[in-house]
Amino acid sequence: MKRIQALAIAGALCGGTALAKDKPDMRGLTVTVGGGVEGYSGGLAPRIDPGAAYGATATLKPSTVLGIELGYTGAINKLDRRGLEGLARNPDIVRNGGQAVATIGLTASPVQPYLLGGLGMNWYNVRRGAEALGYRDDTAGAVPLGAGLRFYTGSFTADLRANYNLLFNQELVPTLPPAKEQPLTEVTFAGGSSYNATLNVGATF
Repeated sequence: MKRIQALAIAGALCGGTALAKDKPDMRGLTVTVGGGVEGYSGGLAPRIDPGAAYGATATLKPSTVLGIELGYTGAINKLDRRGLEGLARNPDIVRNGGQAVATIGLTASPVQPYLLGGLGMNWYNVRRGAEALGYRDDTAGAVPLGAGLRFYTGSFTADLRANYNLLFNQELVPTLPPAKEQPLTEVTFAGGSSYNATLNVGATF
């Protein structure tokens, strides 16, 4: 009888250890990389086509629901040149940016929906004749707001998210191509925001 009890206790301890090992890592440092799509809204939408987005993020999670992120984000978007084909052959915009974001999980489960918000800074570089259309390099701030869904299993993490980025102080896209000899002070710039959706994968340490 004692031998049976000892075997039962040992089995329970082994089972508990196995469950502990299978428990996902939802705290600590998570590093992810990924990609998706990025586009623009408002007055920017008809001038800039949706394009590829990419990035890398380091997230510190002191608890199962709170996360603090530092990330690099980037995108490449072609410019719409309908009616202006003679001015540029294949113009595009390359965006490089950094952001600090806080995330709040809506549950503490391994499949975790969450909300996010933060601050970012973007550097835009226009290429391939975009200057002839009136576009110019620019630096602008952003307020990323969004939601996502994280999946944890062991140390592996997958993160699907969608952001809407409020842009401010941007002078990137003119409302009309500049006339010859038109002073830059007389050029008006289109307003709008950006959005992106990305899938990111990585590990928690």
